[in-house]
Amino acid sequence: MKKYLYFSAVWICASASVWAQGVFVGSNIGARTRLGSLDGPLAGTNIFGQMLGGPNPSSLQPVGPSIYHYSNGVFSVSYITVPDVPVYEYAYVELLAWDSTFWGTNLAGVPSDQLGRTDIASVLLTTGVFPDTAYLPRFTQPAIVPPIPEPSVWALAVLALGALGMRRFVTKASK
Repeated sequence: MKKYLYFSAVWICASASVWAQGVFVGSNIGARTRLGSLDGPLAGTNIFGQMLGGPNPSSLQPVGPSIYHYSNGVFSVSYITVPDVPVYEYAYVELLAWDSTFWGTNLAGVPSDQLGRTDIASVLLTTGVFPDTAYLPRFTQPAIVPPIPEPSVWALAVLALGALGMRRFVTKASK
């Protein structure tokens, strides 16, 4: 009976680590997300984030879920896998952040000039099975979410002239 118990334990540990996909913990704890500028306020729960990952810096693609930040500018997702990167190899990762109140929660609907980006960091992928813990990427540059663009002065001037013209037209028609 004891032989079967030991064999089962070894089999479970071996199968979990031999065929496992490499994982990392997606977090920006070292470079928290800011709003507007490098010394701006920390991001809140209305700021969404999405990790990008790939085997080299030029082939980054979305990995893991897109979720909201915590109230102190921290983004964290546990156990994100990177396709085409095996266990115990380095993957390249980046965090994108955007304002979900204006652009929604889907990364595809966000213009590229409205994305905050961290620097691209390398991270060692592990199995994530105890005692082989998953690693955090070491970002040095925080994602800075740009402010929402305001309407231009020229567009407001055109609208004001249009309203003025309509007022004159309505005044002449009523006489």
